[in-house]
Amino acid sequence: MAVSFKNDSRKPATFRCRSHPKFDQMESLLNKAKNWESTISSSNPSADIICSGFSHLKVLLECLEDLFNTNLSDRTTSPVLKTHPMKWADELLDVSVMFLDICYNASDIMSVTRQHVIGLGCDVKRNVGCSSDQSIVSKYIEFRNKMKKDVKRSMGRLIKDTDNMIRGCSLMVDSENYHLIRVFKEVASFSILIFEFLLEFLAIKPSKRTRTRGWTAVSRFLSNGKVVPADTTSGNELQLLDAALLRYSSTDKHDFLQVVLKNIEALEDTVEGINSHINSMSRSMIATRASILNMISFY
Repeated sequence: MAVSFKNDSRKPATFRCRSHPKFDQMESLLNKAKNWESTISSSNPSADIICSGFSHLKVLLECLEDLFNTNLSDRTTSPVLKTHPMKWADELLDVSVMFLDICYNASDIMSVTRQHVIGLGCDVKRNVGCSSDQSIVSKYIEFRNKMKKDVKRSMGRLIKDTDNMIRGCSLMVDSENYHLIRVFKEVASFSILIFEFLLEFLAIKPSKRTRTRGWTAVSRFLSNGKVVPADTTSGNELQLLDAALLRYSSTDKHDFLQVVLKNIEALEDTVEGINSHINSMSRSMIATRASILNMISFY
């Protein structure tokens, strides 16, 4: 389950102690992000929620980049504080690299998922009603089960390691960069939240809190391999396709074709949209990392 960003004890309530318009702007953006989270934190993460989260994150990263560039401009006209600069600088750079690793890993996962979904659609159109259609369904379900394990092992580990690194980042109370580092940690915490939503979307069973509101395609298996949804409009796009496929043997084949093709079409667009946001975040993180490197080059 994703850890709440708005309740993170690592963060101060405001940044007014740092008098600069960009910090006021960042405070406003962070408050918007917290308000957004409060409206969706109990939801089973859908593609719309994840894409909306990435949109908030992109704006935060752009503002963060501006803050680093502003800090750089200030350093060209003011004395430079040299109190242990490399520790926090190295930590910020390490965190930015780990986020890039998460982005690349997530993008690969989304690309592979889209390829399998497209392949499933082609196979279903060609073979529905034939003796081979059960093997088509089984092949995709096998892919999904393997993907869930791979996602937990790869992306899940990266997210956990990055979150631990963020929690361990130093905050030098007497440093001019205190508030800048604090803001970086806030944005990084929000980034973790969004990627945890993506992790849940791809592979993780919803928490007990989430399951009480409806069904999930991975938690309602019967002994014959079917799924019995309490509400066929609940669940995210991947879960809906899983559920439709697992009802194959008990569904009229014409109805099966219509439902599955509709779910596949929606899922193709969903995966492509999420991947577009991930790639956009990668570019923003690269730009932020470049700003960090430019700033610390003045030490």
